[in-house]
Amino acid sequence: MAETKLANLDIQYDPSADVLYCSFGPPQEAVGEEVGEGIVVRRDAETNRVVGITVVDFSRRFQQEPHGVVSVPLDAVTSFA
Repeated sequence: MAETKLANLDIQYDPSADVLYCSFGPPQEAVGEEVGEGIVVRRDAETNRVVGITVVDFSRRFQQEPHGVVSVPLDAVTSFA
């Protein structure tokens, strides 16, 4: 199993849009890739490293999942910031 170390994990929730934003490290420009319905992985365009994840309709997903867990499919994600 690969180990990932993150310098900073910033989590913000926008209740009016029902969107959860997770950033790994300081905010930066990125390219989004939808990896599941309403789940976007954000990557640095130059390094291809994952710099964040966005979850649309977060509260709906959170309420529907057992134990309040929201799964994010990261099968193709291999490098984090």
